[in-house]
Amino acid sequence: MKYTIFILLGILFFSCDENDVMPAYEKKGTATATVAELSVSNDEPEPGETITVTLMYVNPTSDPLESVVLKAKIGSGDYTTLQTFDGQSSEKDVEIIEEVEYLAPGPGVEVTFDMVITSQKEYPQIKRTSIEVQ
Repeated sequence: MKYTIFILLGILFFSCDENDVMPAYEKKGTATATVAELSVSNDEPEPGETITVTLMYVNPTSDPLESVVLKAKIGSGDYTTLQTFDGQSSEKDVEIIEEVEYLAPGPGVEVTFDMVITSQKEYPQIKRTSIEVQ
């Protein structure tokens, strides 16, 4: 009786098959990501309150940035570009911090911020955060 659990675990372990459901994949490009962070000074602001959106990123020499774009979407609306930073002229391999002031809209609205980082890679890297206006 004392070895019953070990026997059952052994049976379960050895009865597991390989997962043949996983599709085949093909690696395209490199798998590196830019060090980046997106934050807000207050994620529950009052209407009309100014918040600071902080973008932190590193422009790597191995995969130079083309641009860093801050976008915002109010509720279920469309994204609008708040600010674009030129990645090509920014310093390489150091932490870069950009701050953008944003005025919170009316009450009960969610605002989603996206930091879109474009480089030599096939697809942009996106960091996202949001606020809920009280």
